[in-house]
Amino acid sequence: MRIINKFFRLVLVLFMISIISFFLANISSIDSAETIGHHLYGNPSQEQIENIRIEKGLDKPAPIQYIKWLQHALVGDLGISYQTSNPVLSDIKDKLFATVKLVIVSLFFIAVITIPLSLVSAYKKDTLIDKSIQVITILGISVPSFWLGYVLLSIFAIKLPIFKVVEYGNFRSLILPAATLAAPVISSSVKILRTTLLENSEQEYVTYARARGLSYKRILYAHILKNSLPPMITLFFQNIGMMIAGSVIVENVFSWPGLGAYFMSAIVNRDTPAITGCMLILGMIFVISNYVSESINHFLNPHIFTIEEDN
Repeated sequence: MRIINKFFRLVLVLFMISIISFFLANISSIDSAETIGHHLYGNPSQEQIENIRIEKGLDKPAPIQYIKWLQHALVGDLGISYQTSNPVLSDIKDKLFATVKLVIVSLFFIAVITIPLSLVSAYKKDTLIDKSIQVITILGISVPSFWLGYVLLSIFAIKLPIFKVVEYGNFRSLILPAATLAAPVISSSVKILRTTLLENSEQEYVTYARARGLSYKRILYAHILKNSLPPMITLFFQNIGMMIAGSVIVENVFSWPGLGAYFMSAIVNRDTPAITGCMLILGMIFVISNYVSESINHFLNPHIFTIEEDN
């Protein structure tokens, strides 16, 4: 029953995302028919614009346009991009692959760096090491991604030419943009995990374990960390959707040909089908990521969900 309820909730959320995506992309005062006309004819006449409006169904009320769009979207047809003249879904598939590679490397950096830093910070609480880590994380959260990206390019591509300013196609080209994308997430994650570790350190099971003669270091690694991971897992998978959506700035700084750059280009060119398609896909990724994180948390700590269901 719980799985069925989660499935229906997932479908409902995706339906609401489709509504919001469509209407947000179509509330602009810029005429989509005029945008298409300029793309096709350069300097279209009013008659050509009206013909396009009728041909594309843009003369219909917004609810009718949404129903028609939804019917096509359910079978995988998100329309034709105004700027590329390709099916939007095909464009998104091509661009999404590049963004996913970038996000995967960023997530690797997050997983490898966050847990050790948080453990060291919690174990060395209130020492110089802990305070240094706290300062670094505050800076990581505060610094804008575009500024950090330009700094990394300036240092590692110009002053120390380890990387190229514009590079794509190999693993080395992923390091700088992935580090830029991961930096704020690592910083916020370290602060959250450190706080959770310290809160769990005050629980009764820790006192009992210390009474049995276990060292605090062993308790921290073997017990406290395990009980502190569920909220971090949720945050980790939520970050997948947010990082894919937030890759717009990083991809533009590093000239990375991913979904973020495509989305930004669609916004600048008022490519409504592409904007709607990108928003829908990003929303789906975010919702599915949340679902996966909840399922993993249920596997790691089933007693938490049992208590919630009983209540």
